[in-house]
Amino acid sequence: MNYKISVIIPVYNAESTLKTSINSIINQSIGFENIEVIIVNDKSTDNSKSIIEEYCHKYKNIIGIHLDKNSGFPGKPRNIGIEKATTPYLIFLDADDEYYPHAFEIYYKTITNENSDMVMASHHWNLDNEMVKVRILHECDDTSDLININPQLNKQTFNMTTYYNVAPWGKIFNKQFIINKNIRFLEDSLSEDAYFYYKLILNTKRITLLPNEILYKYNIIESKNSIIHTHNLKTFNNFLKGAKKVINLFNDCEYGCKHPVRASLYSLLLLFSNLKLKDKKDNIQKLYEFEKSIPEEIYIPRKEIKIMNDQILKHHFTRAIIISEIYSKLYNNATIKRLYRKTR
Repeated sequence: MNYKISVIIPVYNAESTLKTSINSIINQSIGFENIEVIIVNDKSTDNSKSIIEEYCHKYKNIIGIHLDKNSGFPGKPRNIGIEKATTPYLIFLDADDEYYPHAFEIYYKTITNENSDMVMASHHWNLDNEMVKVRILHECDDTSDLININPQLNKQTFNMTTYYNVAPWGKIFNKQFIINKNIRFLEDSLSEDAYFYYKLILNTKRITLLPNEILYKYNIIESKNSIIHTHNLKTFNNFLKGAKKVINLFNDCEYGCKHPVRASLYSLLLLFSNLKLKDKKDNIQKLYEFEKSIPEEIYIPRKEIKIMNDQILKHHFTRAIIISEIYSKLYNNATIKRLYRKTR
């Protein structure tokens, strides 16, 4: 059967949310018969495999792939999904999130009409059932419902598309473009989504933004099993490794890398702040060396992060660690964390 869209879902220990995520695809207004679903189980240790098999037996257009060994990162399951997909267009979904019922119909209509390499819409952060809209427009005053952009046209269009929102979900991709440009996720480190996104931006001349359409629900779950939500030394090192690879993408870019680097720094500094005190002392030099390797000055608008980062850049490591301890306590306060997320 000729499906219109392939949906790729990497899964690791998602038994409590997986059914809701899959059902959000089954209930799409475009018609589930037009959708191919590829679920890649990254050696889950909970009941995820049984749930996947249950859906596979019920629906012929749901394909379950079960890895023999946990890959450690979401990049490999997503790349496997890309290779297995049989349709012209790709959509990604995290196993604890949801698409709104009209999402695929709008994505498909837009990418086919506009002949784009990627279409990105706005999304909600679900904070305890309070829906917070996340902006996808930056350095742009256009209030149109649909905006076509060539990121390579000039520095302004490049900056408009290299802020945040690098996650693969909440978008639809032209598969042939992805294949032709050899755009894949990193498989040996974190920042795999940023690497995929920025490599696309550096190769495309046409993407489409739908700033007024909210098509995805990102569920904020404090117990998320994703690696990036685990703030330990292993995660910090894997993110740092990936961030270096992201920056290397911009070696020949005439417009610089300030936005991609700023996004990586936010995540790195947050991860660093939540490390154990001993790990901070042992690894702050790595953070310092990473920042010194950045080819341009990075402006950090959030004062609390900038204060800590300024001390690192001045090699005042003891002060930076003290500030990081305070920042960690503040960030991990539930009320403050909520306010922080709402102002993203």
